[in-house]
Amino acid sequence: MTLIYLVIFWFFLKTSRCQLQCVQETFDDTEFSINVTEHIQLESSSCHEIPYKLTFLTNNVTAPYEVIWFEGDPANTVAVAVISEVESETQDSFEIYGLPQGEYEYGLKLEWGCNQTYIFPKRVHISVSELTQKPDIWVPHMVEGEDVTITCIAERLCYGEEGIHWKWTKADGVTTVIHDDDHFSFHWRNTNALHLSPTADDHNSNLTCVVEHTHDVVETTVTLNVQYSPKILNSSECRTEGKLLVCTCISQGNPLPPITWPLDTLTDYSVSSFSSIQTVTSTIILPAADYHNATVKCSSSNEVGLSAIEIPVPNGTENLRLDPGVDLNHEYDAVFPWIIVGVSLSLNLVLLTTLIICIRKGRKSSPKELCEEMNTYASLNVADVEQPYGNISLSNQRK
Repeated sequence: MTLIYLVIFWFFLKTSRCQLQCVQETFDDTEFSINVTEHIQLESSSCHEIPYKLTFLTNNVTAPYEVIWFEGDPANTVAVAVISEVESETQDSFEIYGLPQGEYEYGLKLEWGCNQTYIFPKRVHISVSELTQKPDIWVPHMVEGEDVTITCIAERLCYGEEGIHWKWTKADGVTTVIHDDDHFSFHWRNTNALHLSPTADDHNSNLTCVVEHTHDVVETTVTLNVQYSPKILNSSECRTEGKLLVCTCISQGNPLPPITWPLDTLTDYSVSSFSSIQTVTSTIILPAADYHNATVKCSSSNEVGLSAIEIPVPNGTENLRLDPGVDLNHEYDAVFPWIIVGVSLSLNLVLLTTLIICIRKGRKSSPKELCEEMNTYASLNVADVEQPYGNISLSNQRK
């Protein structure tokens, strides 16, 4: 019976001793200190190491102990490091992995022994802003029909795997999404290569490299500069304006392709040109009578190539060459209508005068004579403009 009481008493003492050891102590803040940056500015999805140094009395902490980082509330643990030996100073770093935009607060605490904890009052405040680190695009010299490789390079953030794709917006505003062509990664960056065989239509189109990080999407856009040889448009033409021959040649190319005309045999002419974007328009004006060919040659060239066409000359220019000094058809067409109008007015005036006279004499003459005179003047035909006026009889007036 006595032995049973001794065993019970021994367990009671041991339990009481353990409870006394697990009572949390209160420590003086002057005996613990932490040296760390309190305010840090970061960009979204980026990583950052926060170095720190701890100082405390070795008799306050027993090994092993834990260094615990928490976010906001001390119960919200984000990182734990176990230290096997107690030293008065401890230096280490805390790494922040890619955070989204926002405001964050981190703190540090120590735990050891039986429920012993010390929370450092100092906090680390981190402000995370929008990611501004955009990809780089390398574009080689581009010529129509020559294969090229365009490369997009994206820096890695927090050792993550970035997703890369392309967007191609043509001149008509239509956008095409192009996924991985050749995608390869290095330790510090991701790269995507796009293979193209550009055409003239691709000039001035926009190519965008889109990089998707953990919390952000960033992109870079370049405008393609495709060089191509001149192309003379079908709207090039020759026309006549009065006695002049006017020929217009329109060419497109990159770089701008100047236009030349066959001027060796010409002495009297004028040439004017203007350009807009990749289009050159040139106009030559010369007397139609001085040009005796059926076509006019228009040439356009740049450092990429040469283009030339023969522009037909209107057939109407041959009439202008018969007599360059006088334009008979034009003068006849202008005068003839006025002759008709003059003759018509004269005949109407004569007819009106005759009617007035007939009315006055009708009071004295017989109805038969009046009708004969009316029939005589009414028989005049306006179309007979070439008949001499002397053929009109006025014998009744003399009587």
